[in-house]
Amino acid sequence: MTAEHSGVLRGVIFDMDGTLADTPGAIVSITLKVLAELGREADEDAVRATVGKPLDRNFSQLLGLPADHAEVQNAMAAYRRGFAEHLAEQRERMLYAGVPKGLVKLRESGHTLAIATSKTYDAAVNVLRTTGILDEFTVVAGHDSVDRGKPAPDMALYVAQELGIPAADCVVIGDATGDIEMAGAAGMTSIGVSYGVATAAELLAAGAQSVADSFDDVVTAVTQGRQT
Repeated sequence: MTAEHSGVLRGVIFDMDGTLADTPGAIVSITLKVLAELGREADEDAVRATVGKPLDRNFSQLLGLPADHAEVQNAMAAYRRGFAEHLAEQRERMLYAGVPKGLVKLRESGHTLAIATSKTYDAAVNVLRTTGILDEFTVVAGHDSVDRGKPAPDMALYVAQELGIPAADCVVIGDATGDIEMAGAAGMTSIGVSYGVATAAELLAAGAQSVADSFDDVVTAVTQGRQT
């Protein structure tokens, strides 16, 4: 049975890329390399704008082809190979400073942690396991866990239901406007992080209650936060 709304931020729902893992730069460089190998010119800003969104949609958009087109599928396979090599090489070094200790501190302070990412579930679990933080999370949701991905509320609401915590008692932490918009649509509070893909101004304009400049600041904001 779902607990009654308590006013305390008990569920903490994290985005992954650009929030826990310093992957945006790698995502952009690997994507540009894949496009170059296909003989396609790509604008770096256009590629950067796809960070944090589903891979099939990104390559479909960048290549101007349907998501099920063979060239899109080949590009996705090449990207996944490149990202897997980067992940295997960097491992826990992919995490932003303070993430491992900060997650432990949040759990020890009574918070329940979850992931809501635009990666697929399997890809997300692989990143979390390889970087050594998978066990900190009670629920992991990917864009394939629900019918509609960010900025729709589906993923956040799915996570809250799985946690058994009311949406009003959950906070979403993310670096992209889609994370913040998802939180608002789900009736959750949100904290943006300024070290990912969106600026502090963009995150606040999207509805973030506050913006943290480091993961230590995230931990402080959550442990001191209260939704009334």
